[in-house]
Amino acid sequence: MTEAAHRPPASAGLEAALRSLGVADPVPHERWDDNGWVADWGGDVHGHDVYVLLMGAHNHPRSARLMLDDFTFEDVRAEHVEELVRKAFSGDARVTRHRVLLSRRLALGVRAGSTEYSASVSGDRTDDLPTWARPLATS
Repeated sequence: MTEAAHRPPASAGLEAALRSLGVADPVPHERWDDNGWVADWGGDVHGHDVYVLLMGAHNHPRSARLMLDDFTFEDVRAEHVEELVRKAFSGDARVTRHRVLLSRRLALGVRAGSTEYSASVSGDRTDDLPTWARPLATS
């Protein structure tokens, strides 16, 4: 079978999410190597320049690492990718401020299925966020 026949379910979920957000060309660019696969997409979502990266291992097809610009979500279930991406870019997510030891972090939280996913970036000001995430920040 060809690699296309083994399309990662997470990549198909990313495409479905982008399509539901009205993206004109939602098909991610997919690449395979001996150990895993990578799917990425960059473009406009609701007037914001966005970059999305998915990575997975051949021997763990049911989960992936998902990056939404600088936010990195680890171990996202493949069946949750579509909902997580759609909610993050449609405003159904929250960014909260956290202090970890001496550093300040901004955490993006998104519920997909029955799982609450969270990813954080350094900083404590909304100006430190990608433009699409700024309206998600809570006080």
